[in-house]
Amino acid sequence: MRKMNYLFGALALGLGVLVGTLGVSLLTNSSSPTSFISKLRGQDKIQTVSGTVSDPIQTPPITDKAADGQSENSLTDALMLENDPHSLALKESLLAQQIITDYKQNIGIFFGAWKSTDMDTFRLKLAKAYTGDLFEKHARRAEEYLVQGIGLDVSQIIFDQVDVESVSENAATLRVDYRYTAKDYNLTDGATVGEEHEQIVQVRVNLVKQNSRWLITGESTIQ
Repeated sequence: MRKMNYLFGALALGLGVLVGTLGVSLLTNSSSPTSFISKLRGQDKIQTVSGTVSDPIQTPPITDKAADGQSENSLTDALMLENDPHSLALKESLLAQQIITDYKQNIGIFFGAWKSTDMDTFRLKLAKAYTGDLFEKHARRAEEYLVQGIGLDVSQIIFDQVDVESVSENAATLRVDYRYTAKDYNLTDGATVGEEHEQIVQVRVNLVKQNSRWLITGESTIQ
């Protein structure tokens, strides 16, 4: 009887060690379902959402020509310059460059926020890049992992294609292909965990202009 007790005890101990080892493996292996990088690698689709348009571009008032001494011809010249095809093309080009630059910075801000050790910090950082329902979606996802001490470390981002599909005064749509290399990040130890993976992202992105910056308000994956 004593031998049987020893046998059962040994089996129970062995099973406990196995379960414990498996639990640690799930936490540190970046291909496990508990890992944030695994969801970012294609298990979760982001749906397009519409954001609130703000900060409309105001047309400056036209002053009385008798008061400022300007002639009617000067106003006509200004309107001709405004409607000049070359001038319009230049403005559109500069606007497109600003949108693309802001978008790339937004992606960098997004990944950088995933090293935040608390949700207040994460939200503060993310608000510089996202707005609307998509901001809240990312915040809810982050809370699930940050409370477990799991973040993300991105070592490289390569933008293969960023095209402006449509743009207005304060709304734009981009077609984007980019790649990034990342590992899971242990927020407690401040160290990377698991294997490094490269993720390819192909999305259509909606942005709105708030103050002087373009923020991401919607994303949809492109199959």
